[in-house]
Amino acid sequence: MKFNETDIINVVIAGTAGQGVITLKRLIEFAAQKAGVETCLGAEQHGLAQREGAIISHTRYQKKLDGNPRHNLQSSLISYGNADLFICIEPAEALRQGIYASNRTVFALNSHTIPGIMNTADLESYPSLEKILEILSKYTNKVYYFNATELSLHEFNQNQQVNIMMLGFAILTGKLPFIEVGHYEEVIKEWLRDVDLNIRALHLGIKKGRELIQNSSE
Repeated sequence: MKFNETDIINVVIAGTAGQGVITLKRLIEFAAQKAGVETCLGAEQHGLAQREGAIISHTRYQKKLDGNPRHNLQSSLISYGNADLFICIEPAEALRQGIYASNRTVFALNSHTIPGIMNTADLESYPSLEKILEILSKYTNKVYYFNATELSLHEFNQNQQVNIMMLGFAILTGKLPFIEVGHYEEVIKEWLRDVDLNIRALHLGIKKGRELIQNSSE
């Protein structure tokens, strides 16, 4: 899908506390500012979930304001069914926040699961990845996934780079228009520690996206 500069881009990021959902949101927003985006708004849930509790953020941006102010970005919250992109760092969280999805949505999922406390207490069953994909496919045929946690552990011997990998992966969906890779690199250099490691993680995610997303559409 080709976006116009006056279009409003809607991004939902979902995961569990401790996975860097808020960091990822802010990286996109800061990079949007680097790209000259005229309006960027966001909403985030933070400080409300213990580690491994559900957490979500919204990012909305508009490259150029429309001549009709009624068509311009006014709210930081995405309307139900209006998400262009879901970046899901934990796959079941895509289901929890499915009210924002529609056939216009592209899902970029980390397939590594983190069962919640209700699952570990045997009070609820955690859905299989196959079931999650089956449900998401009812919204859209654009559901892409890989195990970013496994790749991060293999490459860096830690999982702190998963959110940055998922950002790189999401870039290849085409649903983050008007922001160049260089803008993300600038923001990483300004705001994150371990700059070289995080830029490498970004490009590993881009490489994975090229393998899985671009190749599937050819």
